[in-house]
Amino acid sequence: MWRAAALGVVTGMRSQLPTALLAWRQSRGDLPEGVAGPAGIFRLPGATALTALLAVGELVGDKLPMTPSRMDAGPFLGRLSLGATAGAGIASAVGRSRVLGGTLGIAGAAAGSVLGYRYREYVARRTDVPDVIWALLEDAAAITIGVAATRIDRS
Repeated sequence: MWRAAALGVVTGMRSQLPTALLAWRQSRGDLPEGVAGPAGIFRLPGATALTALLAVGELVGDKLPMTPSRMDAGPFLGRLSLGATAGAGIASAVGRSRVLGGTLGIAGAAAGSVLGYRYREYVARRTDVPDVIWALLEDAAAITIGVAATRIDRS
């Protein structure tokens, strides 16, 4: 169930990334057919491209000064919801409880949101390095964790 919690953390860091990774893994046949995603989105033609576009848009948008804080009520609740969805989806893919996976996804999303926000706030104050560099490092961490959490050996 570490995968559900890890995808939750990734959702807290970059909310659209887990859905994109799950859609990509589904399109490659790395996940069981029953893992259809929210409202069956992974079965739709173009799901991988659409979710990838949303994830890339967020990776770019995160660096813009007008982007709302992930700690604002709306974005935070959205991350919790997406964390539940990602956690339930990956739990289902490995034959575990969707409810437990969703719960761990929510907890991970809360932790990833708060810790990611605090990390960026802390390093920006303590260094002369521009925030965009720290944001790119957070992107890399989120991608690395997300890819690892969605890698399932189906042999």
